[in-house]
Amino acid sequence: HDWTLGINKDVVGGVHNLSEPGHSDMFYAAAHTGVIFDYDSGVQRLLQGHVNPITATAVSKDKKWIVTADTGPDNMMVVWERESGTPVKTFFNPHPHGVHALDIAPKLQYLVTLSAPAPSGDAAGAPGQEGKAEQGKEQECQYISVWDWPADRDTPICTAAVGTQDVQTCVLFNAWDTHEIGTNGKRRVFFWTWDIDQPFQFYSPALAPRDFKQRIGDYTQTIFLPDSTQAATGTVDGDVVIWDLSLIVDGLSRPDERRAVKIIKLCPEVSLNVLQVHEKARVVIGTSDGAVRFYDYQFRVQAWFEDLSAGAVKSISFDRSTDGDDDYEAPGANSGVGVEDDFKCPNFLVSTGSALVVLVESTLFYELSPDDRRGRLVLQGLDSAVHGLCCHPTCALVAVCGYSGFLHMWNYNTRSLHLVKIFDKLVPHMLQFSPDGKLLCVGFTNGHCKLLKSSDLSEVVSFRESRDCVMHAVFSHDSAYLALAHADRMVCLFRYAHRHNDKNYPKEWSLCAKHKSHWRPIVGLCFSGPESEKLRLFSVGEDRRLVEYQVKGSEFGGLQTQSDTVVEQEARPTGCIWYPFGGKSDNQKVLTMNDEYKFKIWNTVDRSCRKTALAPTYGDPITKMTPVYKDQDGEDQYMLYATHEKVLGLVQLPLDGNPNKCMGLIAHPGQISAISVDYQGQYAFTCGGGDLTVNQWLIDPQPVANASVIGGAGVEPYIKLLDGGEEGEFFSDMKDYFYYSQIRSQNEDTTKARVLDGMIPVSEIEYLMCALGYFPTQLEIKNMTAEVKYSKFGETGEYVDRIAFEDFVRLYVNHRPVFAVGPDQIKQAFEAMNRHEPGPLARDGDNGLIGLLTSRGEKMTYEELETCLQNLVGDASVSRVLDEEVDALHFAHNVLGLADGGQEDGAEEQALALAGAGNATKSDWGGA
Repeated sequence: HDWTLGINKDVVGGVHNLSEPGHSDMFYAAAHTGVIFDYDSGVQRLLQGHVNPITATAVSKDKKWIVTADTGPDNMMVVWERESGTPVKTFFNPHPHGVHALDIAPKLQYLVTLSAPAPSGDAAGAPGQEGKAEQGKEQECQYISVWDWPADRDTPICTAAVGTQDVQTCVLFNAWDTHEIGTNGKRRVFFWTWDIDQPFQFYSPALAPRDFKQRIGDYTQTIFLPDSTQAATGTVDGDVVIWDLSLIVDGLSRPDERRAVKIIKLCPEVSLNVLQVHEKARVVIGTSDGAVRFYDYQFRVQAWFEDLSAGAVKSISFDRSTDGDDDYEAPGANSGVGVEDDFKCPNFLVSTGSALVVLVESTLFYELSPDDRRGRLVLQGLDSAVHGLCCHPTCALVAVCGYSGFLHMWNYNTRSLHLVKIFDKLVPHMLQFSPDGKLLCVGFTNGHCKLLKSSDLSEVVSFRESRDCVMHAVFSHDSAYLALAHADRMVCLFRYAHRHNDKNYPKEWSLCAKHKSHWRPIVGLCFSGPESEKLRLFSVGEDRRLVEYQVKGSEFGGLQTQSDTVVEQEARPTGCIWYPFGGKSDNQKVLTMNDEYKFKIWNTVDRSCRKTALAPTYGDPITKMTPVYKDQDGEDQYMLYATHEKVLGLVQLPLDGNPNKCMGLIAHPGQISAISVDYQGQYAFTCGGGDLTVNQWLIDPQPVANASVIGGAGVEPYIKLLDGGEEGEFFSDMKDYFYYSQIRSQNEDTTKARVLDGMIPVSEIEYLMCALGYFPTQLEIKNMTAEVKYSKFGETGEYVDRIAFEDFVRLYVNHRPVFAVGPDQIKQAFEAMNRHEPGPLARDGDNGLIGLLTSRGEKMTYEELETCLQNLVGDASVSRVLDEEVDALHFAHNVLGLADGGQEDGAEEQALALAGAGNATKSDWGGA
């Protein structure tokens, strides 16, 4: 991981100044990565390990230790040593849903955490709890825990439930008494006292509007004031509530508990986002109008920085002071600022809700012109969801666009912003450079599409052919055509040519044609490459169809579809790319991916499936893929892929399902919106949509190449994927069946000595697959046959009609379904056959079970059906075996003999008939 662009801008107190003389470091979180950033040299050190976005961070007073915590499943809290950037202590699942807020004690080695509330819509409590009653209780309350992190225990030293519906969002230790903790939510403030292995004691002072004859806005943050018993809490209305012990008996609170003694109006109608005590006897407050102000402990203003104009303040953090660690007093006994005393404080960093971090020096307070009082911008993050990203095809630039309307072009070598454009009232969703590097296509959420000059981002032309978001944009390899696919399934084709094909007119971009050929969302769009003798355009949709369009001639007759191939029967396609790899004579191919972890390579000339291969199975199915190098093929070429969420990886060509030839890592905590490879194949870029970050990765294919060598040659890696491996029963069955198949193919009823050559004819494959419990549909059998037939065609130009055992093992591993069929799938199939209406499915009639099986999809004859039932339950009579109304689960358990959680013994017979009943569109008769 090379570099990350972005910052978790809404984490309050999320930016920490680590600077001391000679070091200009800061710490912040970007998505699930902690970043130590030297803002003078621009060097980043990345702290990796979280899988969810980091939601709480803290740094110890001596700046030696950094604490990060996240929210979500598999959450954790990590203490890092700042010097080396290594984790020294990890707490796994400190709370069921993660950590909402945390603080590190200033003098001792304690941490305090507030648990995150259950995500909305997730009613369950922690995983693996017994009984619903406990889950209900678990989810209702928030917990506060204290941890002794250097100690050898993984559990908190004390913990308590927070007895309020008001989710507590701020927590801190009292720096003058570590055994006291303050927390607040929007409406309640709590003061806690704790000791090791003692129960927490707490009280929550009441505050009603009538007490001070004014309404009190929601609370933001609480601080303890030094050398006194006071605490203060800020509100969103710009007030500060002072809590103190009071000798006046009010009959409500005990004399040893603080209560609200006064309310100070500091900044009318401005939210006090950040309150902090700074050691020079001052309170520092950052507000939503972007100002930072310094007060004394009586809240009299001492200095103000109101011209930062960088956005609402989210955190303030000071350089480590040079004069030792003592809390030194400000000049003057009354700790006010005298006339002749200059205002001084260490430099501080201010982070804002606009994803900016500004470095402020105290001398700015005395500057006269507002522009000189701004501070220095040291970090610019991304202030809104980033869905579009694309690398320039000929130089070291990457373009990024965000939902607030910005388009940035970054130079990733110098890590500097190269060009900026802001779109007013338009929301950019995706980006694509033309192959010649001259144009940048920007697609917007409302269907607009603009072509910009990549040299200065000036607009060339703007189109709007649909009212829906632009989802895909591709240029032809000569940059003369552009195709768009919109969320409403409209495919539009534009071309750069002379108007009316007349040379006297200038060249311009214009719409050729548009067409809606899919009835479900389009997941992939691609042009053919320069290998193709004519330009071709393909799209694939969730309706399981790969459609080719006529590009030439489309400017007159509309966008005609040339061909239409069904690529899946049950799985959903997730994307497609032009795939010219695997030999010069066989390079007219398109690759499709699906949600059952398969790659399929289609020859576009005869529309046959040339290869089905198992895809990497880390996390979700693959949705995006792009070749890493410009002109490589075979083992020197790699594909960069991304799944819908989290995982980015490399896979080595040729795609053959070998699990050792790929790798994957967690690139983002959530969705991966776009991936791109730079023009030299050195770096990969990813953007994470709502996590506001873009990551740059160094591509190093060597470990993948090494792993595929170490993993063994030939058929070894595939055998390891079989149930029981090489020593297992399944593998020995496979060998037995294969030998029997050889004998069978040479006619069983002979007594002559047979000559076996270790091969079987292609026609035997389907029977062998059925014997192994995989029941291919007719289409799958057709694909397998074509794959074997053309397997050597690229090299020798000859067809193959016999297959050896090792190739058969590979074929089985790559084609068999990743997910087993159980009663649930049968139930879904019945629901589909019943058109999702409630109640059981009728047996008879055109739309009954028998009618559908004999007339739809890959049809069965009535005789085949009876043979199936005879084999399954020993009774061939349809009317005796099936009731007039067929219940799905009864059918799955009692007719097909499927058990919950996988297939029982006798999987052969069950799955055999299952092929007949598994799906309205899927029925075939393997004849095992």
